[in-house]
Amino acid sequence: MRGVIVRDIGRRALWSGAVVLATVSGISPAHATDAVEVSGSDPAVNAQLVSEIEMEADESATEAGALALARAKTSQGDLSGAAAVLERYLLIDKEAVEPRAEYAVLLCRLDDVAGGQFEGAKLAGKAPGSDALDRAKAACGGVADVPDDAEMAGEQ
Repeated sequence: MRGVIVRDIGRRALWSGAVVLATVSGISPAHATDAVEVSGSDPAVNAQLVSEIEMEADESATEAGALALARAKTSQGDLSGAAAVLERYLLIDKEAVEPRAEYAVLLCRLDDVAGGQFEGAKLAGKAPGSDALDRAKAACGGVADVPDDAEMAGEQ
């Protein structure tokens, strides 16, 4: 009985670690859990999973790489994975316009309209009147109006 419990705990730890690593790296947690279920505790399969996660993290470390990877995931139907890639990149570069626009569009496509509109509002403050903002507005049915600095100063 003890061996069964220890093995079960080991699988849970492996599963949890794979989900955390996958989430941080932008890989869909579903893919990570699938890999763990298939691999059990097979070191070769686990090494392959880690290698794939590291490769995606390296690929998405630049704006161009993150956009390319997100678009590839979108074309494969992995909208959650694409959103995760862009979300991770936006943690690195909060001022990035194109990744934020694509992220807003993806959130709205994933039925998180409030989240997409929120990201669109951030975009409106950074790039008012841009094509990127127009894409976010079109996908999300508009975005919240963000007052400019002059309006904010007048209210105080």
